[in-house]
Amino acid sequence: MKRFTLLIDGMADRPQQVLGGKTPMEAAHTPNLDALFAGGRPGTVLTIPPGLETGSAVANLSLLGYDPADVYKGRAVIEAAGAGIPVNTGDLYVRTNLVTLSGADFDGSVMESYSAHDIETDKAKPLIDRLNAEVFGDGMELIHMGSFRNILVVKGAADIAEQLTFMPPHDMIGETAGGYAQGSGVLGEYYAMMRKAYDVLRQDNDTKASGIWFWGASYAPDFGESPKQKRIILAETSLMRGIAAMAGFDCVTTGEENGFAAFLKDKTANAIQALRDYDFAYIHIQKLDDLSHELMAKEKAAALADIDKRFVGPFFESIEKPYSAVIASDHFTFSDSGGHGAQPAPFILLGQGSAGLPGGFTEANCESAGQNLTAPELVALQRGE
Repeated sequence: MKRFTLLIDGMADRPQQVLGGKTPMEAAHTPNLDALFAGGRPGTVLTIPPGLETGSAVANLSLLGYDPADVYKGRAVIEAAGAGIPVNTGDLYVRTNLVTLSGADFDGSVMESYSAHDIETDKAKPLIDRLNAEVFGDGMELIHMGSFRNILVVKGAADIAEQLTFMPPHDMIGETAGGYAQGSGVLGEYYAMMRKAYDVLRQDNDTKASGIWFWGASYAPDFGESPKQKRIILAETSLMRGIAAMAGFDCVTTGEENGFAAFLKDKTANAIQALRDYDFAYIHIQKLDDLSHELMAKEKAAALADIDKRFVGPFFESIEKPYSAVIASDHFTFSDSGGHGAQPAPFILLGQGSAGLPGGFTEANCESAGQNLTAPELVALQRGE
């Protein structure tokens, strides 16, 4: 039996004032997802084990059937692998965003944008060259991955990864930088580099990138031997491409350069082909998480309606039964704060009978379904175990 997971990143949310007190899932017109809710077994799934980082890396690893406590050694190394950066045992990898810090000095500045307002790649690259020349020392290289995204590679420094506990910049929108940049020892040294970068970028710079922010410090994990079944991840982000590369999945990336409607059409075709060619497909759609981080609740609801119309409807009309599938949000992403939430996320299990519940696919309806699972339990059910 074919298996697949449709993962809509950051879909789950809390009620939003701009949506009349509804969540984006409640506000969006989603007749196809609602029909699947009625014909499946809905519930909630704990994707973030206690004590682990609340974010897409841990959540998606959990829903792929891995124990993130064993294989997750930080986010940056996964993104490095996804960007084709060589991953070497013993090296340190730190995700480094170009950000917009608004203020007269670093400590008093406010995190205005975690992406430097989505800085264009051609404007970002010269800034990275300048930072490598003026901020980072021997054995360090800041590698640009496009737009605001970069990876700092530090040779032979894997052993300090666990000391580098940074707040992700998308979780501190509107907060003062100095309140999150306190520490001594090696951590203090990295905060000093952030302060120096702030001074450098405020000179001769007509972009909105006024600083850098470190997060996701990591080193190379061991995913073990890949299973013999044919598996594929349909990805958009360097994170998901990196998970595919390190865990031994094939990977197909769909771009959004021609607009979201064209992206969904292409994603549908790629997903249909994946089910023909592979035993398991993990279909990841990123858009809603990005809109949440940009505090765009109305746009999030509209994008979910588009996903329902342009992907969910055509995809499920085209695939053959029987199959065993999961539709889920990996975690909550709050479109009023931009932060992530670790509470159990909504899901629908398909191909395993129907609970016959009324209503549509919403956070509240999934919670009231009474099927509250851990990620290993949900993956086992999907596998028929």
